[in-house]
Amino acid sequence: MEKQVCAKFPSVIHPFLKHVFIDKKYLTRKIGNFLLNQLEMKMKKSYLFSYPYSLVIDPTNICNLKCPLCPTWQDIKARPKGKMDKKLFSTILDEVGPYLFAINLCNWGEPLFNPELSNMIRYAKKYNTVIGLSTNLHYLPDKTARELVESGIDIIVISLDGATQESYSQYRRGGNLSTVLKNIEKLISYRKTNTRFPLLIWQFLVNKYNESEIDMAREMAQKLGLQFFPSPMRTHMGKELLLPLYKRVKENEEWLPLNPLYRKYPDDIRPETKTRQTTCKWLWNSTVVNWDGSISPCCGVFEKEWDFETCYGGDKSGEKNLTLRQAWNSHRYRLARKLVAAYIKKSKDLGSIVQQSEKEGLICSKCIRYGFLED
Repeated sequence: MEKQVCAKFPSVIHPFLKHVFIDKKYLTRKIGNFLLNQLEMKMKKSYLFSYPYSLVIDPTNICNLKCPLCPTWQDIKARPKGKMDKKLFSTILDEVGPYLFAINLCNWGEPLFNPELSNMIRYAKKYNTVIGLSTNLHYLPDKTARELVESGIDIIVISLDGATQESYSQYRRGGNLSTVLKNIEKLISYRKTNTRFPLLIWQFLVNKYNESEIDMAREMAQKLGLQFFPSPMRTHMGKELLLPLYKRVKENEEWLPLNPLYRKYPDDIRPETKTRQTTCKWLWNSTVVNWDGSISPCCGVFEKEWDFETCYGGDKSGEKNLTLRQAWNSHRYRLARKLVAAYIKKSKDLGSIVQQSEKEGLICSKCIRYGFLED
């Protein structure tokens, strides 16, 4: 069973998933939910009795950098800014925590800006789940560093796209390389003697301005004791679901690396080219909870207008107080699953379902047209 679960997650998470199986707490519920979820996905059910087995929870969508291909600072009116409170987080975990194998505590902001982050991690660890986050690591007071390391977090991904200040600041605008390196050393200093956990990962987004520094960055990571992950640069994150792949690539071509090993998109891309992803797993396996309790269908949804629902009183009007399960099976979620299922099965009803989805403003209809969000 452990192998089946691990197959659904990146390899870097596998050692931590092994500990979930060793710990055994809530394991029967987790496995039962996972098996049911896999069956419901295979059958392309629109109403699910299973919960998602992984979750993205955004502690805050506030950030201190101005990365050129990130919409967080470019379109500040598309989604209200704020920080999730501990009560909302705890309520969500009390419902779905026993069924989760992994939680990613970041999406559109810098998670370390939420002062309750370490307390949230401690609370979530009670449910025997793997927890990670991604950070630009510019804001790290001593107290925050110590509490973060001691919280029980498993993986900290550090976004560090350069081995020199010149290349690093091309994309991480407003960032300072030496500050990040000092904060890495701070995190390492708070880890217990003879342990390498939490696991620290140097994530290097390869672009045209830093691809010559990959080997240099790898050596720096090795000296610090960090795992090094060079990743291909993607197109503008806020447009990944809203524009055809060809248009996105052409708009952002100045950022894409020349090295074919790290170039995500084909050189001979055409206007009709779709993404390589042929289906959507998000609608069945995972979901995104924003800082205010609103639910987005996947991590590619930036504007609030595309959200599916809001859970646990996030709607301040008081008219809604949905549980996560109710939001997970809302009308928009069920319509989205019907849409993808019809597309995969090449159903004769696809045209009418697409028409209904577009009429109701369902962002998933754009995935049918342009290709799905790639893993």
